[in-house]
Amino acid sequence: MLSSMHDAVVIGAGHNGLVAANVLADAGWSVRIDEAEDEPGGAVRSGELVEPGFVNDRYSAFYPLAAASPVFRALGLEIPFRHGPLVLAHPAPDGSCAVLERDGGDERFRRIEAALLRGMTTPFPQVRAALALALDPAAAALLRRPRDTLAARIREGNARHTDVAPWSPVGRAFGMLLTELGRRYGFPCVEGGAGRITELLVARALARGVELRLGERVDRLPPARRAVIAAVDVWELSRLTGRRARVAPDPATLKVDWTLDAPVPWTAEPTRRAPVVHLGGDGDFVLFGQYSMADPTRAPAGKETAWAYSHDLRELDALEEQVERHAPGFRALVRGRRVEHLPPGSINLGTAAWRNELFLRPFHGRPETGIPHVYLGSASAHPGGGVHGAPGWIAAQAALRSASRRHARTDVSFTISSR
Repeated sequence: MLSSMHDAVVIGAGHNGLVAANVLADAGWSVRIDEAEDEPGGAVRSGELVEPGFVNDRYSAFYPLAAASPVFRALGLEIPFRHGPLVLAHPAPDGSCAVLERDGGDERFRRIEAALLRGMTTPFPQVRAALALALDPAAAALLRRPRDTLAARIREGNARHTDVAPWSPVGRAFGMLLTELGRRYGFPCVEGGAGRITELLVARALARGVELRLGERVDRLPPARRAVIAAVDVWELSRLTGRRARVAPDPATLKVDWTLDAPVPWTAEPTRRAPVVHLGGDGDFVLFGQYSMADPTRAPAGKETAWAYSHDLRELDALEEQVERHAPGFRALVRGRRVEHLPPGSINLGTAAWRNELFLRPFHGRPETGIPHVYLGSASAHPGGGVHGAPGWIAAQAALRSASRRHARTDVSFTISSR
């Protein structure tokens, strides 16, 4: 039986699981991925969800973190990112409209960017990254609330991508990070659909001998010679292991996809040039995406594919009224829609609040679960949500380091049963 085992089994073929499988396969390990769904990708998938000819992203859609990701660069992925004329826009009822453009980014951010990205891709303790940030006054300066009201609106809207108060310490950090990444890398979509990222990761893994099993629900931790990477949320890991990690979920989310007969008739002109649009604020915030200006392949000529989600508004009518308020005539353009009420924990696999950040994440911010040779490699682990591949990368690197310390390739084996 041991001879038929893989060196590693990855549970879950979302992008983090696929990253982990690629890293281990690059190291010469035999790897199997078990995925419960009939297709890989998790939240990074796309398709004609509403009607033929219109391509919607199922969940994640615009990718500042993916564009900046050192993980994807290290794997050599050539992702066909596409940008609009602007990065994002945030109109207000008074007629003003805050915009974000790609302009190279703040010089202070460029000074600390390498340390931030190093911190994203290494487990705790992150001594080098922490020292670099602590010794550079640019980090503290960037976290201050901008004096310019339009710049502050952009920062606040970006913080609202999470479930924390925009001007709390954690909210300031997220708002700053997404704003500066937007200035450096944009908020691009992927030509042809987000699923292209998954296709590239799958193709890379298969070319290196990874076995991908779809429709394979895992009810207990599978046997492996060297490691199991659980690229699932922390609650699923608890089900498989019987060991609880206390993590509060992020809020329930309303997600809507539309096909439209024409581009959205925004009142504020900049919103017609921004693929990402923020609407509203405290209590009624909506994140809206529109593709055609960045990726014409998403819809027939003259038409539009769009989506939105909100943690605040839980009913379709309320969300569409928010869009209509800024784009009179929007509802008249709707050809079809797909509405999903995503349960708590679906977006970031855990709250973004301070009690679940950095070393306060499950297992003190490290991928080791306390079960020998079992590693958490999903967005529930450090550094959390977003499409950047870092949790899968960190988990795979931890497995490789552990195997190296054991100084064995075929002599060490283990079998783990769920409790």
